[in-house]
Amino acid sequence: MTNNDHRPTLHRSYAHAAAITAGVRPDQLGLPTPCPGYDVSTLIDHLVGAGDRAVALGRGETPSGEEFPHVELEAAPGRLRAAGEESASAWADDATLERTVTMPWGETYTGANLVDMYLGELAAHAWDLARATGQLERIDGSLGTPALEAARAMLKPEYRNLMGEGNPFGSEVEAPAGATDYELFVAFMGRDPR
Repeated sequence: MTNNDHRPTLHRSYAHAAAITAGVRPDQLGLPTPCPGYDVSTLIDHLVGAGDRAVALGRGETPSGEEFPHVELEAAPGRLRAAGEESASAWADDATLERTVTMPWGETYTGANLVDMYLGELAAHAWDLARATGQLERIDGSLGTPALEAARAMLKPEYRNLMGEGNPFGSEVEAPAGATDYELFVAFMGRDPR
């Protein structure tokens, strides 16, 4: 395990996302989120799909570029928890960090890059979901620093606003004075933490 090995935090981020998802009420599914183009329902689909994709990548599978399928709200927390358990075994071998994968959009990454990418993805979208549904008090602050380290390692400047304002990542936002570690992370990811 290397010093920048974020696998343990990636695995914990699934349980965190599951806890936030479990707190979503059915009447909130149509609410907008801080993630451009996603309401709560489609963000949950994306969160579960990204979690499943990270597991597949750990197993050495090449992902398709297909849209993530719809997931019913009541099934989403369980799907995320199960994927977290699968993630731990899929990424268990240290050799997975050195393996390279070409993603559907044509870029090639090492396994270590992918762990960082999906940690950032799960942590950012869990925050988006918490923000949209009034659950910021449920954010696990201990994920903030490793998620920020992971995001800094993988998020190239050219990825920001690549597909329009804020998509897939917005411009970094200045964090407010006294920001928590998780707020520093979400500000780096282009969200206004407050």
